[in-house]
Amino acid sequence: MPHAVLTGRADLEAAWHGLPSGPWRWERAVARIEGCYLARESRNLLVTAVVVEYGRALHAVVLVSHRGADTVVSLWPVVGVERTDGVKRVVAQVARELGSFGCGPVVTTNLGELRGPDS
Repeated sequence: MPHAVLTGRADLEAAWHGLPSGPWRWERAVARIEGCYLARESRNLLVTAVVVEYGRALHAVVLVSHRGADTVVSLWPVVGVERTDGVKRVVAQVARELGSFGCGPVVTTNLGELRGPDS
């Protein structure tokens, strides 16, 4: 499952209101955020995105949640979506954008583009 764990707890309510919507372009893919949905008591944030890659639209849902003192960004497993490069990049983009909402650097990830040059 594509994911990233970031240090610090993101302000999910602020991200719900202020997360940039794109569009972002990467090689053969373009993506944009369609909407954000905040769970009761601001425990989780669902970010819906559309990724157009190879001429077809893929609809991904990214889950942002807290785990202890960290913030976890991953594909929401309830919605099955092909894990293409563009879908993985939108997960990484959401993780990057959370830096504006209180998150620090990436602790662990399986998204290569979020790893530092030493990884």
